[in-house]
Amino acid sequence: MLAAGALHGNLTRMNSALPPGSWKKVLVPTDFSDCARVALETTAAWHRDTGGAVVLLHVCEPGYEGLRVQTSGLHQQMEQAARDELAQAQRVHFPQAENVRALVVPGRPAETICRVAAEEDVDAIVIPTHGHSGLARALLGSVAEKVVRHAPCSVLIVRE
Repeated sequence: MLAAGALHGNLTRMNSALPPGSWKKVLVPTDFSDCARVALETTAAWHRDTGGAVVLLHVCEPGYEGLRVQTSGLHQQMEQAARDELAQAQRVHFPQAENVRALVVPGRPAETICRVAAEEDVDAIVIPTHGHSGLARALLGSVAEKVVRHAPCSVLIVRE
């Protein structure tokens, strides 16, 4: 396990030789929190400067009932609410941008973020972190930390 200082000292992992100024396409996973809003704002500024493509992503964790995955109306409502929220974020942060797409994908967050990054062939992932440490991180895990370890591309972690 990494010490907290070691983790914070290595928040950006470059898997390729591409510096941020040469990124052409980035993935921005969001859970619609205030911290995620900061990641959207950071990406919007990058987009205005570079005109690069952006993929907005929300991962909907499926509900489980025993070993059977639920496909209930509630889960469908949650996915629709996420699509609506992403569309609103796209209108606010990327008005009139034609190279911005929004995806809602079911799955486990860290695994799904890394898989979508590979499928979309992005140059970087801009991911928010809530900055949990100690017991909270041990109990909740850290999606951002898992993404940093397994991403197929560069990762920029944005804090509030």
